[in-house]
Amino acid sequence: MSWKNETRLSDLDPATRLEVTCRTCGLTRYETQAALMAQPKLRQAHLDAVEAGLRCANRFCRGPVRVGLVYDNLNEAFVGGMA
Repeated sequence: MSWKNETRLSDLDPATRLEVTCRTCGLTRYETQAALMAQPKLRQAHLDAVEAGLRCANRFCRGPVRVGLVYDNLNEAFVGGMA
């Protein structure tokens, strides 16, 4: 299980920014939780389903994307461990 399987888009704050990076061409864009919630198919989706449902914004690429959370203008992945 990953943090993307456990977190729903609706769990995030509406002002939360998500970095969406194309795995094929590398194009990066930023989407807010509120903008993604406007799409009916993504309202109750986990972040891994959001990642699968989005495509590259470049109309010639349309490749699969990777989604990451942005905190204070820094991109961070979840780092877990035992204390």
